[in-house]
Amino acid sequence: MLGFSLAIRSVLAGVLGCAGWATALADSSQPPHGLPQILAVSIPADRNFHAGQTIRGMVSTSANVGYVEARVQYQNAPLHHDGVGKFSLAYTIPWWLPPWVRHDWTLQIIARSVDGVEVKQEFPIHIH
Repeated sequence: MLGFSLAIRSVLAGVLGCAGWATALADSSQPPHGLPQILAVSIPADRNFHAGQTIRGMVSTSANVGYVEARVQYQNAPLHHDGVGKFSLAYTIPWWLPPWVRHDWTLQIIARSVDGVEVKQEFPIHIH
């Protein structure tokens, strides 16, 4: 229904007697609960991580975010939902890592709203 042309929207609004309905179809770019936002990310300032190290972090988001994850390449770890807009993580890097894993990576913090819209922030990290 979101692909209707302006003419079809006008006809529907006239037939249904509801001009607001056509406006709602035209303004479909905003999700019902608004766009999600990552307000703050607290991770260690020294982003040189070592095998066996436990990494702790906190993320503050807008109230419409229902899920946050930390992702490196194809591995992800969901953050614990502590309250409205508050998420935390305590992740221990495996104690044994093969040499080809020990290099620079990009850590992504991904927040997903209750409408399924995602936003992300990226941070460079190094795994030793």
